[in-house]
Parts: sequence; C-alpha cells; structure tokens
Amino acid sequence: ITTSVSAQGNEKVFKLGIVTFTSGPGAESFGTPGWNAANRLVQALNAGGQLPPPYDKIGFGGLQVEVSVIADSGGTTKQVQELRNAFERDKFDAIIGYISSSNCLAAAPVAEEMKKLRILFDCGTPRIVEDRNYQYVFRNSSHATMDNVAIVRYLQKRKIKLETAAGINPDYAYGRDNWKDFI
Repeated sequence: ITTSVSAQGNEKVFKLGIVTFTSGPGAESFGTPGWNAANRLVQALNAGGQLPPPYDKIGFGGLQVEVSVIADSGGTTKQVQELRNAFERDKFDAIIGYISSSNCLAAAPVAEEMKKLRILFDCGTPRIVEDRNYQYVFRNSSHATMDNVAIVRYLQKRKIKLETAAGINPDYAYGRDNWKDFI
C-alpha cells in the first residue's frame, strides 16, 4: 500500500475510491445508499472507538482514510480510464465498488494488471472472480446465480413443471447472465 499526503498537510492517508452510480435510475436505490454507507464507515474509522475490535483504532492500519466518489457511468472504456487515472494520477490505494456488471468485467483485468486492490461490492454477474483467478480483485458479496438457482430448486421441490419460461431482464451483462443461469 502506498500512502498519500493529505490535502490538509503532511499527514499520511489511505486514499479510497468508491465507484457507484451518482446519477440515473440506479443512483437512488444503489448509488446514494452505497456512497452514504461508505462515508459513514470512513467517519467511524477516522474517529476511532465507534466500531468493534479490531476496527476500534483510529483510521485504517493507523492511517486516516480519505474517501472520494467515482461515478459508475459512461460505459466500459470510460470506466477503464477512470480506474487507471484513480490509481496512476490520483494515487488511490484501493478502489471499492462498481455496480454495473459490464464495468466490473472491463475493469477487473486492468486492476489486476496494475497490481492494485479492487473490491467489488455489487456486480451481479457471476463472471468476475468465478471465471478468472485474480490476486488483487475480490468480491465481498454474492452474485445473481444463487437467486436463479434458488428459483429453479424451488420449482423442482414443489414439482412445478414449466413448459415455457420467459424472463424480463436488462439487455446487458447482468440480464444476460441471469437468463443463462435460470435456463
């Protein structure tokens, strides 16, 4: 981990980027709550004593945490460039986030290539760490496959036979993966 100098002075900080929806229909249900939670957690870490051990010390590993939002918008090419800028130009120590499955898929190999820590907190697609072996990219939440498997298992357990099935899924990575998993 490389440390950065705070804009407030010579204090070393851990720079954390949170990639989330900041506009559009996903901002209200995903982006704003995610950003608010990240801010609250960083405030508690920096204050010290507000979280249970071992997180009760001030900061993160003794460093104050500086958090910034990065908009999860504009498509995969823009997101790959934003990730590179965050690490190279802006000197972030870690990036947490991405909601868009296509952005997760595009940015994961870049973080790995750069040997920079990236934690995925939402991406519904199962094709991130499940299809590749990463050392710097981690997922801390489930993906959509288990929801689809649960529905199929429910149908089987109840002996509900389907002759046809239809799905209403968005026409991008998440929706396509959902349908593939269900089928």
